[in-house]
Amino acid sequence: MTSSPRPASHRGSRLRRVGRLGAVLTAVVALGSSAACTPEDLIGSGRPDDTVGTAPTVGPPQAGGALHVLVADRIATWDPQLMYVGPEAFFAQRTFVRTLTTYGTGDRERDLVGDLATDTGTESNGGRTWTFTLRDGVKWQDGTPVTCEDVRHGVARTFDRKTHVGGTNYATFLLDVPTKVTSEGLEKPTYSGPADKKNAKSFLKAVQCKDRRITFHLRAPERDFPHIVALPEFAPRKAAADSKTGKASHAVFSTGPYQLDRPWQPGKGGTFVRNKHWDPDTDLVRQAYPDTIVVTSGLSEATVIERLLNQEGSDAHAVSWVKASPTLRHQAGTALGARLTFPYTGSVDYLALNMRSPVMSKDVVRKAFALSTNRATYVTANGGEGAGSPTWSVLGPGISEAGLRPPQGARVEGDPEAARTLLTDAGVTLPVRVRVVHARSLLIDKAYAALEAGWERAGFEVERTTVPPEEYYQTIEKPSAGKDYDVFRGAWLPDIPSASGVLPALFDARINIDSSGPGQDVGYFDDKDVAKLMDRAQATADPAKRAAVWAEADALIRERGGYVALAATKVLHIHGAGVLHYDDHAVGGIVDLATVAVR
Repeated sequence: MTSSPRPASHRGSRLRRVGRLGAVLTAVVALGSSAACTPEDLIGSGRPDDTVGTAPTVGPPQAGGALHVLVADRIATWDPQLMYVGPEAFFAQRTFVRTLTTYGTGDRERDLVGDLATDTGTESNGGRTWTFTLRDGVKWQDGTPVTCEDVRHGVARTFDRKTHVGGTNYATFLLDVPTKVTSEGLEKPTYSGPADKKNAKSFLKAVQCKDRRITFHLRAPERDFPHIVALPEFAPRKAAADSKTGKASHAVFSTGPYQLDRPWQPGKGGTFVRNKHWDPDTDLVRQAYPDTIVVTSGLSEATVIERLLNQEGSDAHAVSWVKASPTLRHQAGTALGARLTFPYTGSVDYLALNMRSPVMSKDVVRKAFALSTNRATYVTANGGEGAGSPTWSVLGPGISEAGLRPPQGARVEGDPEAARTLLTDAGVTLPVRVRVVHARSLLIDKAYAALEAGWERAGFEVERTTVPPEEYYQTIEKPSAGKDYDVFRGAWLPDIPSASGVLPALFDARINIDSSGPGQDVGYFDDKDVAKLMDRAQATADPAKRAAVWAEADALIRERGGYVALAATKVLHIHGAGVLHYDDHAVGGIVDLATVAVR
């Protein structure tokens, strides 16, 4: 699950937490107990495209047919400015919402490409100014052209935080508009959305239109801005399509290959049909093979899984993003196994070590604790290799696969004996009392009990505290938490596939720690050398060189004991046998509607 970002920092606004309302790795449908996995089974078991079987791809995909999408619960909204990053947003972006940039398909699914824009933008002014040119010929479903003003209006809507709440809010923190300090001491833009005529001039200066060219002026350099404009909040919006009430709407006004054939029925669903004004020559990503996409919402999770397993009638042509039990992996080699995929979620489970606690402030204790951490048993307790892969970095596979490879000499099951020796050689008195806090759930409790066994073999005396999930982040971000605990459970899922969406939010004290608490840097990690590397990364224009600097920063944080990574998490998805060219997108995390087809 997700949590709201800290509004005091624009970097914090790009991130979302996992696990506030429940365990990330909890299986939706328990179909049996997990089987034990050896450390050798776990290392390298999870490639970003890890699957049990492969969807049938007999011949090239053909256009036609109806794809069915089964959705648990309700779709909250189809309004792009109100959608947070997640399955519904990615579905929308592959079917009826186009943004300035997007992500490719197949072997290039991690590559950022121009979508509404002709390319991924041109920077100037040291990364403070970004310019995009709209493609010619892109139209709304009514046949009118998509204009620069439409894009600007969509962005303007995100400033209206009274009626437009729920989506990401990068624009309000990044764009160079005047701000004021609220009574709570937070910085807030003076501009408040399309209805604010008084302050509109400042917004029009920050987002400038000239013919088909749109230019964004930012407060500070943002090298990942091309990734940020791939988010739904930067989608175009016709002013005439705005909801008169300002509340979440299911109305769809399409720029993509599909449009609703009739009004969406909340709790039931709707059918998407071809948009006759979509021109494939203007779209390098969406192949749009199915003639129709029938979405059925309001189902229970158990019902979705049952229907996909039985695949009666149209369910043989169905997909879903509901998570099933990772124990279904044991069906590999059967007809069912060919319909299972285990994509990475993008989230990484980790431990934040409290640099201010009397125990963890000692470098040798942090090293011994990390050395004795058994990633293999943690993954097994969470459901085995179908639920995740051991990792040594908080940068998930969608950002870098390097973390899935153990450092030289590292053991996935840890080395408690070597850790004990490290402590005794340093003159540390055993046992070392360590206070660990984590969110409460059957699955998490089981996983941390497994970790505790390894730590205690190394000479640690573990005192675990569990907190109700809905109270967890509020608890660990209190100033008192720095005195109450030594180790904190963490789980992080960035909005964009970049280290800049992870490391600053979790380990940059400058944007986190103040008198109100540690923010998201719950371990009070504060390192000047790391801060310099983060600044250098943000200032590096070349993407490859910038990624190398981020990797150096990540390695230094680990070397200095800022965190212990545990697992890159996965989910299990099931699809019908009549679904062809199925692919779970590495960035979107669900089936790629841009390339999927049906028999």
